[in-house]
Amino acid sequence: MRGRVLAAAVLMLVAATMTGNGAAAEAATVTRTVLSDGFTGARGDRPADDVWAVSGGRGSFAVLDGEGRLALNAVLRTEKTFSQAYGRAEARIQAWRVDGAWRALGVLDENGRVPAGSLETLASDQVDGDDFHTYAIDWTPTTLTWSLDGRKVLRFTRAEKGTPLTVVLNMASGGYYSNGMLVDWVTVRTRVEVDAPKWKAFTDYEPGKLVEYKKVVYKVREAHTSLPGWQPDLVPALFAKV
Repeated sequence: MRGRVLAAAVLMLVAATMTGNGAAAEAATVTRTVLSDGFTGARGDRPADDVWAVSGGRGSFAVLDGEGRLALNAVLRTEKTFSQAYGRAEARIQAWRVDGAWRALGVLDENGRVPAGSLETLASDQVDGDDFHTYAIDWTPTTLTWSLDGRKVLRFTRAEKGTPLTVVLNMASGGYYSNGMLVDWVTVRTRVEVDAPKWKAFTDYEPGKLVEYKKVVYKVREAHTSLPGWQPDLVPALFAKV
């Protein structure tokens, strides 16, 4: 009888381990979209004031064109600051100045000043002002790297490590023809750590929960009990990559 009780206890312990109910979550890095603006709205509307702060002198403007774009000849900066250590700001822009990637899509510190540091040219940032181009800034605690249509063009080494940043469009405003632009969209994504237990077979998963598999984080789509062969990368109906 005592042997049967001990065997039952062992089976219960194994079952609890397999369901993952007591599994400790592990920190995993995921990318989150913290700002996404496609500038939809009626012609003549201003950009969302809970997202953007607009400033500029006489004759400056920042209005929607009614076709999903922003016509801009002012300084437009994000209301929020981004203090995450790693991130990426990206925008599709048609600018009427053929160089100056850091001017079309730039950054300021939390006090509205240009961050201290040194700028290095990696490649030409001249563009055709008649077309849209994709500008991006990838930042780390120590550097900011600008790319233009996928080409790295500028690298900025920060004098102060990891200070919060705001994203700016048309940072060096100076007249419609010298620095006006159309902006199709802007996104800002940051890397953050989340607690996600590793995926295991014979585990009950609820919708919305996070799970890690092969260093990739997934969100559970539907409630289910996992079986061998139901790994997140093989069953997209049950798991969505975060």
